[in-house]
Amino acid sequence: MADQQLLDLFSQEPDFSNFIAAGNEIVVSGLQNFATQFTHIYGAHLAGKTHLLKAWTNLAEAKGKSSVYIDVSELDNDFLDAVKSGLYRFIAIDNIDLASEDGQIIIFDIFNYIRLNHVDNYLLTSACKNLTSANLREDLKTRIYSGMVFNLKSLSDEELMNALLVYTKREGIKFGKGELNYLLKNYTRNLGLLIALINKVSQIALVEKKNITIPLLKSCMVE
Repeated sequence: MADQQLLDLFSQEPDFSNFIAAGNEIVVSGLQNFATQFTHIYGAHLAGKTHLLKAWTNLAEAKGKSSVYIDVSELDNDFLDAVKSGLYRFIAIDNIDLASEDGQIIIFDIFNYIRLNHVDNYLLTSACKNLTSANLREDLKTRIYSGMVFNLKSLSDEELMNALLVYTKREGIKFGKGELNYLLKNYTRNLGLLIALINKVSQIALVEKKNITIPLLKSCMVE
């Protein structure tokens, strides 16, 4: 990965340029090009699904296309009515594996509205679980499987290490490779949570005028 890509990663607004696509190039390319009308992505919790859904809707907006990102917990009949009225052309629904019975019906109705009326809407959905093990209606699963389904792969240890090294260098945080390796082996492999802990440790070390050491990391990890 180029350092510039990693530096872009830490900007705030979800965008395809600040998503590390390693192992997921086909997924990212398909989303960037709006390759399929119905797309579903699944992967581990905090693997970047929400980032991709928001990047997708942000890109649609940048191209002058009406779009909306919504978590499945926020679905209601008013949203369904807004979709049917043509308010949104590009629709991203996050965490559908957590949908209530009513939420599943709404998603099902959105699929049917788009298909039966042959409207030019695009629907992107996400889930943590593979749909085969998700507690969803079979007819909804059938609708989802009628489009493209992608498994979002997690970053490798090397890719995570590279990202953290670029981040700590940019921020001027004196974090050694040994301490970063310790985090990867004993904390989490989620980049966002790793950065949050690094920032926390850095602030404590600065206030207490300490070096960043593994004992300091351990104390912060258990808080």
